Amino acid sequence: MLRRLWMVAATLVLALAQAQVQPPDPAQFGFPTVTASLIVQPWDYMRLGLGGLVLTVPSGAFGQDPVRLEILTGDPAYWQAYAPQGEKVVFAFALRVTDLKTGQRILRFAKPLHFSYYGPAITPDSHYLDVSLTSPPSVAPNPVKPNVEIFPLGPRHRNGRLSHPIVGAGVGWLVTSPATTSR
Repeated sequence: MLRRLWMVAATLVLALAQAQVQPPDPAQFGFPTVTASLIVQPWDYMRLGLGGLVLTVPSGAFGQDPVRLEILTGDPAYWQAYAPQGEKVVFAFALRVTDLKTGQRILRFAKPLHFSYYGPAITPDSHYLDVSLTSPPSVAPNPVKPNVEIFPLGPRHRNGRLSHPIVGAGVGWLVTSPATTSR
């Protein structure tokens, strides 16, 4: 009887430990909208464009197994309360990558993805911020400075591009620009 109780307890502990191994779901931490969902095979190279977002996925980015890649977005108005003072949230997003063989989410990529965001609100002073998947979230500048380019489109118009590598999916991200930008 004691041995049986011990086996039941051990099974419960193992089940709880496995349940806790799964990282936080970005959809439950401010990124509720699945904007894109696609199956990526290990040999796939793709460039995905959605509005101002362009995400480039090199072949082998997620290892040897097929994955489901999901781009989740959040409402910039929601995230505005977490932005640094004087900054306006232009775009809020996260990635959820699930190994289709194991069902486990992938937090570190074998090769970095390349993220770009295009729009008139992007300026040389735009930022790329990491968002913790916690409640409440913490927001901090990514340790790698983004690349920002401005393209003149005429005497009164311009478009900017902020780009950054993505090496994993353990956080979400905000793209911000100075709030005084009137574009």
